[in-house]
Amino acid sequence: MADLSCFTTKDRAEEGVIVPVKIDGVKFPVALKVYGSDSDVVREYENSKIRKIRFGKDGKDGLDEDDIVEILEDEEGVLCRIGGIYAYDWRKKKVVEGEDTIIDGVVLKNDRKSYEFLIDKMPAIKDWIVRTSNERSNFFAERKKN
Repeated sequence: MADLSCFTTKDRAEEGVIVPVKIDGVKFPVALKVYGSDSDVVREYENSKIRKIRFGKDGKDGLDEDDIVEILEDEEGVLCRIGGIYAYDWRKKKVVEGEDTIIDGVVLKNDRKSYEFLIDKMPAIKDWIVRTSNERSNFFAERKKN
């Protein structure tokens, strides 16, 4: 019997997975909870973006300059994929409980304001978040031990 249960991605995409951040070979002392592209929240955002491109803002014909800038910058598409910020220890390969994550003296919390601050201060993390969210293998379930 071929059991494909560990390859189902929908549930884990909905729950989000905590992934340590590594960009261009640099290991950051942080992990982010990322929602998968198969999650309802990301799919709803993507569908609204497609509707906006197809039908224009508020059903009007075409897009205005503000619409185009919004679509190109796509900050909301990144924000809807973040579910948490955690300090991370690469040597122990785990989240460090009770340790703050700080940028420029600002303690990051698990809220929208902190997520906005994070991607504003670290633009490279935007692409990492979207890539991580879109990579379905990040959302494979743990295989059951026999």
